[in-house]
Amino acid sequence: MNKKFISVIMAAILTVSVAAVSAGAAEVETEKSGGATGTFKFDMGNWDHDHKDQISFYIWAKNADGTDTKYGSTNGWVDSNNWGSKKTYGTAVEGEDGIVESYEIEFLDGYDTFCIVYDPASGIQTYNSILTENAIGDTCRCLDEMIENPEDSDKQAIVLGFDNAGDCGPQLVITSTGNIVGNVKAANENGAVTVAEYVYKSINDEGTGSGMDKNGAEKITADKLANAVNAFGTSADDVWAQYESFKGREGYELYDAKEAFAKKLINPTSAQNESSSEAGTSSTNSTTSTTSTTSKSSTSTTSKSTTTGGATASTAAATDGGATETGDARGVAAFATVLVGAAAAVFATRKKIED
Repeated sequence: MNKKFISVIMAAILTVSVAAVSAGAAEVETEKSGGATGTFKFDMGNWDHDHKDQISFYIWAKNADGTDTKYGSTNGWVDSNNWGSKKTYGTAVEGEDGIVESYEIEFLDGYDTFCIVYDPASGIQTYNSILTENAIGDTCRCLDEMIENPEDSDKQAIVLGFDNAGDCGPQLVITSTGNIVGNVKAANENGAVTVAEYVYKSINDEGTGSGMDKNGAEKITADKLANAVNAFGTSADDVWAQYESFKGREGYELYDAKEAFAKKLINPTSAQNESSSEAGTSSTNSTTSTTSTTSKSSTSTTSKSTTTGGATASTAAATDGGATETGDARGVAAFATVLVGAAAAVFATRKKIED
């Protein structure tokens, strides 16, 4: 009788434990699910409506640290850049003159999404626009505003505005000439990474100074860099930490050549300490030399002593903005609690049997 009672208790405990672990696993799975999915529309306005069947929605998504970029298409996200591909064309909305609907977009967790609307036939395109889930079901159109093309300073692009999605708009970027344009910062963007990329791309291949835009303008100066650091809410130390992370990575083969000039330009705490140390060493050496000369003139023997202040690097760790995936331990904790209670119940029952 008593053995049967214990078996019933243990079976009940096992059932509750499995349920607790399953609930915890279900919560973790929910947290990993993707974002919303849907389309938005573009009002062509005064664009040539004869081109309505070939309006391209060039859409891309980038993760927080910029290491992964995906490109939108009628087949979903793809890994290769598909600018101008027919797979990016929207669909003319029947009965609505000049209204074109995008293909379906899935908003990915931890990624920022961007869009350029482009007419391949005429070459007209809009400026980079931030897309959020609020764009789904909304309509966008060209505004009476032009912005410097981020990749080609000779060109300008039209600002894209949404009727209702206030968090969608011209992306905040650093152009090829080092200018700051746009006003909407991507939600997941790591500002330190963006500015570090700007520094790397703007230094000439020899690593001796700023590269030059095709119009003869310096791509980077101390003032332009300061503006970028301020606009993206970062710091010299964080930018330098991200810049150092480029060493050995694919696409950064000129890192060694550019490193010294980049460090001088960014001027992180470690570089400032090194400069102070060098100044201290020079001053000490000068004093030692004077002392030695004086000692010789007075015919007394004096030992030289040179003290060099050591530079202490104090570089702040950069925040990459990426989410760290962690498991939910609540199910395991619940399981442990149940087991402790079960042990107590069994012990009490066994005690009763023995009595």
